[in-house]
This record gives sequence, structure tokens and C-alpha cells, in this order.
Amino acid sequence: MSNSFKLNNNTTFREMYLSYFPKLVHFSKAHILSQIDAENIVQDVFVYLWENKEVLNSVKNLNAFLFTMVKNRCIDYLRSKTQASGRKYSITDVQEKEFELKLYALQRFDENSFSHEEIESIISNALETLPPRCREIFILSRMEGLKHKDIAQRLNISTNTIEGHISTALKKLREVLKEYI
Repeated sequence: MSNSFKLNNNTTFREMYLSYFPKLVHFSKAHILSQIDAENIVQDVFVYLWENKEVLNSVKNLNAFLFTMVKNRCIDYLRSKTQASGRKYSITDVQEKEFELKLYALQRFDENSFSHEEIESIISNALETLPPRCREIFILSRMEGLKHKDIAQRLNISTNTIEGHISTALKKLREVLKEYI
């Protein structure tokens, strides 16, 4: 089996993979926070498409199709993680609310409404509405994936302060982004 079968618009599977993989991983990681899990989710989507090439023949908007597939896999991942966390781990209220917010946002996400760049701009503008310290902590935690303990050590503040800032950031971001989600 060749890795270069043609799609409808003369794009090869390899070209589609190389073009979309980084974008889809970035999108997935923004919702599930784990780079490895994000890569696995996107890889699973491409494996499915490779094994079911005929699915691509009926796709009219490849961008929307791929992002929808990844979105649905992220929703499944978050649901399983939320259910598993209730049984295996005790997660904080902030983490639980964040999972719920991300799940809600993913379910409401309309890939045809905004381009990837527009979404990044909207999120960037929303982050700018946060107070500087709150924004710094939120970015370290949610975008760079640092643990609360590591952030507390880096900034010389308590983990409770970290949780308070993240809770505040989530509330403000929810308010600022409510028209989009």
C-alpha cells in the first residue's frame, strides 16, 4: 500500500498528514493539556483515515472534517478521563470545572465559523483581559503544562494561591468567551 494515495483535490495523504498533523495536535492539546495524548488522538484519526480511505471521497471541507474528528476524539478522551478520575483519583474542583468547560467548548465548537488563526486570536485577546499575575499563572499551568507545585516553587507562592488564580482566570475567560462557546 502506498503512502501517497490521492485525495479528491490531488493532494496526497502524506501532504494532508504533514499539513494538518501539527495544527490538529495543537488544537487537541489546547483541550486535553497532554502533548502525548494529543499526538495519540491525532495519530488515531489519521490511522482511521488511512484504513478507511473511502471516507475521504465524500468529504467536501477537509479542514472542518479533520477538526471535527479530532474534536470528537477529544470529547471521548475528556469523558473517559472525567469518569476515570471519579473512580481512581480525587481531582480538585478547579480541574473538574476545567474539564467540564473544555468538554462544553468542544461540543459547541463550530469549525466552519472560525479559522485556526481567528481562534488563536480570540483566545489570545481573552488572555489579555486577565490581570498580569493571573495570566502568567494560567499560561504556566494550562499552556505550558506545569504542575501547581512547580509553578508555586518558580514564583515563590503557595499552591492555594495558584489554584485561586486559575479559578479566577477560568471564571473571567468563561465570561469573556461566552459569546464564542
